[in-house]
Amino acid sequence: MDRIKTILNNSPLVITLVYLLVGILWVQFSDQFVLVSFNEPETITRVQSLKGWFFVLASGVMIYLLVWKNNAVLNETIDRLTKSRDEFKATFKSAPVGIAHHKPNENWIQVNQTLCDMLGYKEEELLKLNFEDFIHPDDLTIGRELDQELAEQKRVFYKIEKRYRKKDGTYFPGLVSKSAVFNGPESPLYLVVMLENITEQKKTEEKLQQSVKAKESLLSEIHHRVRNNLALVSALFDLQSMYTENEKVHAILHDSQMRLKCLALVHDSYANAEKTSHIDFGDYLNQLVDFVQNTFNKENGKRTVKIKKEIPAVNLNINQAVPAGLLCNELLLNAYLNFYEDIKEPIIEVNLKELEEGVVLTVSDNGVKSNQKYNLKKPSSLGMLIVKTLNSQLRGYISITEQSDKTLFELTFKKRDLKGPSSAL
Repeated sequence: MDRIKTILNNSPLVITLVYLLVGILWVQFSDQFVLVSFNEPETITRVQSLKGWFFVLASGVMIYLLVWKNNAVLNETIDRLTKSRDEFKATFKSAPVGIAHHKPNENWIQVNQTLCDMLGYKEEELLKLNFEDFIHPDDLTIGRELDQELAEQKRVFYKIEKRYRKKDGTYFPGLVSKSAVFNGPESPLYLVVMLENITEQKKTEEKLQQSVKAKESLLSEIHHRVRNNLALVSALFDLQSMYTENEKVHAILHDSQMRLKCLALVHDSYANAEKTSHIDFGDYLNQLVDFVQNTFNKENGKRTVKIKKEIPAVNLNINQAVPAGLLCNELLLNAYLNFYEDIKEPIIEVNLKELEEGVVLTVSDNGVKSNQKYNLKKPSSLGMLIVKTLNSQLRGYISITEQSDKTLFELTFKKRDLKGPSSAL
């Protein structure tokens, strides 16, 4: 039974072919069967009549089945179309954004209730309006140009902000999206419009912009105050140096000034950075090396220390840049202050690399032996104690190599994103 239903529902062609086959066999052999089976003329006539009626009945049943099948398919198609139409209407009318269809000549076809509420018109009123009646004059030209590009298939869709006028005369910002529906390669049947009122979004953006400006102003003020304070402390050290004759105190004040300048350079790089939590450590290191070189060469007069450097751009978190910069500053100070007088061409080399294992900073010089300068296990100077402490903060690895013509200091540490203040001093 199920097999028959399947054939009736899905195979009208099979039914027709079966009917034709049976009809051909019936016409071809039924008369011969009657003549062989019956001899009396009256009986043959009666059987022929019954045979005709049977054929008519079978044809009627077959026509009924085909018509029933056709109607069933037609009704199912109509039901699906009706359901699809109702779903489309419900979606169109109840959409949370304004939706409309209009012809390329700007005549409206249909609008939904959200669009009517957005503009303050009833549906029949809105369908009679032209674009000039509710779009800001300054936004009409660009909108029409984009509509023309849609009609000419130069673009698939577009999205743009426009100003829309309500029935009460007030304006609101709207984000409109449009696309074209074609029925062939010719001009479009209509354009599909989706409009969203972005007043609240604009207010939020404005508040965010104000907040950003306020924070930028605050950061600028903080930057200005920090620079002033660092300059003030440096000036105090300078004044103190002028009033002391003790060489050790003078050296301590000088080193402290250099450390302050190191911090000031980091701060300037941080203040000018586009990313608030990172700076270009390579650019900062170049400035630091140049500053130290200029300072010491100016103080030493004729004796000039040559610096070779290879420092590419390396993006570094500010909480790593500060200890790494201070550490490099200590190494430079230590190298400058410990050159022997008999070294004819004092040279310091500074290199920075970013490898898979981390950031590698190397400082080398052709000065005294490393055990006199780089004893980190038992630091004998404030500088080496600072180096050891800063390396601990960076969680780095320090190696010191004595070569025939120089001593090489190498610091390796992993890049990490650190938040908030961080200090091991």
